[in-house]
Amino acid sequence: MIHTYPEGFSCQLPDSFTDPFRYSPHPLVIKASELLMARIRNSSELSEIFTEGKMLGVLAVSHGNEVGYLAAFSGNAGGMNMIDGFVPPIFDLLDPKGYFKMKEAEISALNAEIASEENGSGLVRLREDLKAAEKSMAADLSRQKARMATLKAERDQIRSEVLEDARSSELIRQSQHEKAELRRMKARWEELVGDLKVQIDKHESKINGMKSRRKDMSDALQEWIFRQYIVNNSLGESRSILDIFTDSGLVPPGGTGECAAPKLLDYAFRNGLKPLAMGEFWYGESPSTAVRTEGHFYPSCTSKCGPLLGYMLQGMESMKLEDLHGTPSVLYVDEDIIAVSKPSGMPSVPGLNCGPSLLDWVMAETGCSTVESVHRLDMDTSGVMIFAKNPAAGNHIRKQFEEHTVRKTYRALLSTDGTRPVIKGESGTISIPLSPDYDERPRQKVDTKQGKEAVTEYHVDEVLEDGILITFRPLTGRTHQLRVHSAHHLGLGHPIIGDLLYGGPSARRLGLHAESITFIHPRSCKETTIHQHLTL
Repeated sequence: MIHTYPEGFSCQLPDSFTDPFRYSPHPLVIKASELLMARIRNSSELSEIFTEGKMLGVLAVSHGNEVGYLAAFSGNAGGMNMIDGFVPPIFDLLDPKGYFKMKEAEISALNAEIASEENGSGLVRLREDLKAAEKSMAADLSRQKARMATLKAERDQIRSEVLEDARSSELIRQSQHEKAELRRMKARWEELVGDLKVQIDKHESKINGMKSRRKDMSDALQEWIFRQYIVNNSLGESRSILDIFTDSGLVPPGGTGECAAPKLLDYAFRNGLKPLAMGEFWYGESPSTAVRTEGHFYPSCTSKCGPLLGYMLQGMESMKLEDLHGTPSVLYVDEDIIAVSKPSGMPSVPGLNCGPSLLDWVMAETGCSTVESVHRLDMDTSGVMIFAKNPAAGNHIRKQFEEHTVRKTYRALLSTDGTRPVIKGESGTISIPLSPDYDERPRQKVDTKQGKEAVTEYHVDEVLEDGILITFRPLTGRTHQLRVHSAHHLGLGHPIIGDLLYGGPSARRLGLHAESITFIHPRSCKETTIHQHLTL
């Protein structure tokens, strides 16, 4: 499984291992990815297997004095989980005689039975009969009520002209008869409709019972799978995926353990290989939803791989990227607000990592305990942020954000390596709906069905050899909006430099800066702009 580097290639070995969630690919990893992609392109068989696009991974390893690399793909490729030259899965779910395939066949048979019941002629006919009966019932009752209204008007006219007791009694009997006939008609229809509903309920109860049984079978099979996925770590220990997640109070998402990174590490630990550096990258056509570009590296997802890789890398020192770039500074302050320059790498507000946030810094700097955040910037984005010094000011500015009256301007430095050309002076509007990618948090994805509207105006300021300078004016404030609109092929098709999450080239920091913010001051009620220029 170990592939060798070409003769003459050399580079300094890393001092520590890759942080899979925040890394700049090592030269060993970059070279291995280039070799793997060339191997796929030069093989008609592999090109066919990976034609639809796939996340691949490479792991540089040493064994004695020899240095080479391992290759893996996430999930299955071309319906296979074992391909020559790629590490095998942690557990083989595709064994045709295995327990998984047997139980999968049982669930598939139950699925077919459910579909047959749901789409069968009996239930379909009953629903059609019910719909027709309810329509006829409404029509009959409507006609009867209209007829009764006409007869009542005639009786009222007779009563106004005739005062005989006998005639009056006859009119009363006619009215009572018509009301009784309406009740009988309604009862007949309700009996027919009720009988149809009972028959439908019996079918649906049977279907719901089968669906409940299917869920129990699926849950049991999923738990069984995660018990079979036994992974190893650098300390020589091994545990099941189920136990690793349970210890953190979590349930492993479907597909956990199928990503390239855990496959690579588990194979290395099982076979006495020393991991040196690792990276995951996309190969093939870009998908329509997630931001994926061929040859670009992406960090591991936190939902599936967070707890898993955390366990597998115990005992290994990871190489950390420098997080904080610069220090905060006050741009403007008065009795209601404080405007601050946020450095890249500092969270806006306290988070799970318990590190210092900009809000903490502002409270310490001003000595004001009532300071509150009214908006946020991504941790890796630098630029202007506004904080309120009292609740009234906070409510006033937050309402402006909710009503989309606040105007913000960002400057970004995009990679020149993109999916479409851009030219200096180009302007336009990007409208791509977004939603959280729950399988790969914290990423966002393009979602044309359930995503929220995300709109960005842009202007190309300069096209340089080492980057494209862009001015962004977001009209909505979705999470990672500018990052996705930059990187996705339906947007600009050029990821922001330093945006490892969306395939941008590595850099000392994310090339995105919140340059200005314009709002109505909560006390003076005058339009106010806070500006800070930064050379990216």
